[in-house]
Amino acid sequence: MTIFQRGFPLVFTNGVANFTTLWGGGSRPNVVAGCRKGAPSGGVGAKLNEWFNTACFTAPPDFVFGNESRTDPTIRASGINNWDWALFKRTRFGPDEKLGLEFRTEFFNLFNRTQFAPPNTSFSSSTFGVVNSTASGTNPRLIQFGLKFLF
Repeated sequence: MTIFQRGFPLVFTNGVANFTTLWGGGSRPNVVAGCRKGAPSGGVGAKLNEWFNTACFTAPPDFVFGNESRTDPTIRASGINNWDWALFKRTRFGPDEKLGLEFRTEFFNLFNRTQFAPPNTSFSSSTFGVVNSTASGTNPRLIQFGLKFLF
């Protein structure tokens, strides 16, 4: 079984108090005009430390909600690229082949691919744009064996 899923759009927030939260609203950062928000060039390590161009975001002034959209469709979290694989072998024996053994091997996350959690999208955080963990519910490669007697 194979799962390929594109990552969800990121939701940006501004944790700096600018008086918009007084009325139950929340603010988002401002985007610098003409700035390319996409991921910087470099390997996986560089991308994990700066998932998107953090220099493109600034704090909005007091009483302003910020011009970044609630969810940014141009910047997405890491998607899912997962491969699970199974192998079965059934052997019949006995009188009229009424008995049998079934051996089964299952590999979950066959290629041992790391699934990253979304980066921190709170503008006021010191880890803004940094991926701090793997996605919840993901495991390293797991191998499972089973033997079933059929009668």
